[in-house]
Amino acid sequence: MTEMTSPVHYKTAWEDPATRQAWRRTAMFRCAALLGWILGFFGWLFAVVMTPAWLLVLWLPVLIVGIWYALLAVIAAASLAGTRRVLRVYPWQQGIAEVRSKKNGSTQFVVPDPERPEKTVGLGYGGVIGTGRHFWVRAVKSGQITAAWFAGDPRYLGVVATPGPRNLLRVAQREATDSRMSPRKRGVSPEARALARAAGARVGED
Repeated sequence: MTEMTSPVHYKTAWEDPATRQAWRRTAMFRCAALLGWILGFFGWLFAVVMTPAWLLVLWLPVLIVGIWYALLAVIAAASLAGTRRVLRVYPWQQGIAEVRSKKNGSTQFVVPDPERPEKTVGLGYGGVIGTGRHFWVRAVKSGQITAAWFAGDPRYLGVVATPGPRNLLRVAQREATDSRMSPRKRGVSPEARALARAAGARVGED
């Protein structure tokens, strides 16, 4: 019987076959969700054409809600490439991320600073309309999950997962992805910044 290698023994998370399988499952689910919302739009259009014009006042709110959820589905599908990029750079760290539910309905992942382990850095997800039913928001709010696997640098970005790994989710600091903000440089070694850059984060010029 062949002994399976623990995910933490791989140089990067992507080298773990279970991680690649989890990413493919995530990709299939998100792409299916996006396709569902696109088909839903055509269903809405058909309903509008086939019903009296005065019912349009009822169909418009449905369209607005559908557009919002379709936008969330587009964002989720678009993050797949970024998720894979992080997993190709960083290894899994099991149970290192503490998970908390915040009052605004979002989920916070608290991870030790790689270069100052006595300090922690928080990464958030959710807190906007439409994310309340996401797995990570529901499971953390109910107390089902209190810790997670983490691959990345919490000062920039990373991927969280439940043991397996399963339920992959890319999380990032705003300044690591938003070009309108100054990227973080202070307190980060050149080596750490190089890794974060390779994973897709904005780290500024050397």
